[in-house]
Amino acid sequence: MLAQFRFRQWADRCRIRRVKCDERKPICKRCVNFGVHCDGYTKPVVKPKIPTGPRPLVPKNAPKTSHLRVQPYSGPDFVCEDEARYFRFYCENVAAQLSGPLETTLWDRIIPQAVETEPLIKHAVVAVAALNKSRIDAAKGIGKSNPHHQFALLQYGKALKRIRDTLNEGIKDPRRSLMACMLVFCLECLQGYQSSASNQASVGVALLQRWCIDGKSSSDFKQIEDDICHGLSSLDLQALLFLDSRSGAIHRDLLKFAAEIMEWKPMIMESLKDCYLYWQLIMRHCYHFIAAARSEVSEENSASSSQSTSPGNTRSFEPGNNPWSSFLAAAKETPVNVQIELEACIANVHRWERASKELMEEALSSRKDSDEYIVAAMIRIQVAMTEVALGTAFSQDEMGYDDFTAEFDTITTFSETIHPALIARDRGSRFHYNLGILPGLCQVGMWCRQKSIRGRAISLLMKSPEMQEGVWNSESLGRFVNFLRSVEEDGADPDDVVPACKRVSWIGCSVSMYEKIAQVRCVRRDGDIGEPVETSDFITWWGDGFNLK
Repeated sequence: MLAQFRFRQWADRCRIRRVKCDERKPICKRCVNFGVHCDGYTKPVVKPKIPTGPRPLVPKNAPKTSHLRVQPYSGPDFVCEDEARYFRFYCENVAAQLSGPLETTLWDRIIPQAVETEPLIKHAVVAVAALNKSRIDAAKGIGKSNPHHQFALLQYGKALKRIRDTLNEGIKDPRRSLMACMLVFCLECLQGYQSSASNQASVGVALLQRWCIDGKSSSDFKQIEDDICHGLSSLDLQALLFLDSRSGAIHRDLLKFAAEIMEWKPMIMESLKDCYLYWQLIMRHCYHFIAAARSEVSEENSASSSQSTSPGNTRSFEPGNNPWSSFLAAAKETPVNVQIELEACIANVHRWERASKELMEEALSSRKDSDEYIVAAMIRIQVAMTEVALGTAFSQDEMGYDDFTAEFDTITTFSETIHPALIARDRGSRFHYNLGILPGLCQVGMWCRQKSIRGRAISLLMKSPEMQEGVWNSESLGRFVNFLRSVEEDGADPDDVVPACKRVSWIGCSVSMYEKIAQVRCVRRDGDIGEPVETSDFITWWGDGFNLK
């Protein structure tokens, strides 16, 4: 045992002294003889086999990796460079102008994406961009024969041909049809065909309502984005507040449709956008009620038998096709059923004001040139003008407007506050899709008899040349309300308030925005007995040209 231990010690000493024990592998003979474990050899390392076959060679003229670049997406396929250039102009300028301060993906994402696959949408978008370019040229004194205008008409013609083909085949894609409707509305407005644009707005709303009722389970309808539906809501308001050829029965159906939405959609608002969208719904509900109730009262009132108040002529403002004409069929007392509905509409407005109070106050405390402040100010303007419309919808008494002086001042003050920001955001054409300040200023110019407030509103309209919100044009509105003021203020008393006997009731107007001329008709009561006397005159706004300052 002692000898074995000594030999093991010796072997270890040899290993430590780096003396080879033997040349045999995998173990040395000496260690085997002495019965010890040999750890003098490491385990062999197995090297992986390297393939020896031929390898592909890089061509001598191949570019280096550092020189490779990913080609950016160049957009949809266009048949010519002009189409591509106008599309870029739309994406870089027109889309933001149409959207305004509102949060929406309709104009800058949904519609440009549709250009990829829908030739109809492509031609319409290019035409909208070209007409916006044409408006910019018009500001420089270039007439409507400029190349932008001609190219727009060419593209619009192609879009209309596609629309006719679609109608002949049957409408199979509601999403495409609704987008086309909104684009055609813009094209008609940009050309000055306001009556046609208003009619197009009514058609779009009717299409959406039909698909909502008949196609709730349709996969096509489910693909329609919320922002498209919101765009159609704005179209409905454009028609309601301007020239509306829809019958009382249609307004009654749309009134019920809006009421049903308000029933299942709770008045819970988590953002300013929620406040805006819910207000749009309430505002539509109120104006559909006014139109439906006026039509029903006119039919029931025997005194209206000699005076037609049906929509009738879709190219002229007449009693029955707009909310601005004097209600000739008004009774001394509002019917009970109408009064109940009226009070319900007013209650809805007050409910909305309570529900949105915190969000609105927060928005109105922000910078006056911020999107939040501008949107909140526009909502306040629309709330005030809706309260005036509801309070005076069924009366012929022009003195009743004096009860809403505070609302008129609210409209004018908020309009003056955000007007500089709206002008500063101008991208050339000043054409906006949504309602902003113009309808409210028109209401003040027509119905407010406080000279100072009225003068501020008219002055704001006159210094906003070529600002346009859908069918509403600032220059024509300024000339129109200034004419009404000139007729009335001949009889102003020393307190700068127009007396009752000199006030004008506007009853109608034939207008051509394209030719920039209108015939205004109104009734005023002259003399001691207050006999109604109709006054008519022509106004134009082409003499000063298109001056964008």
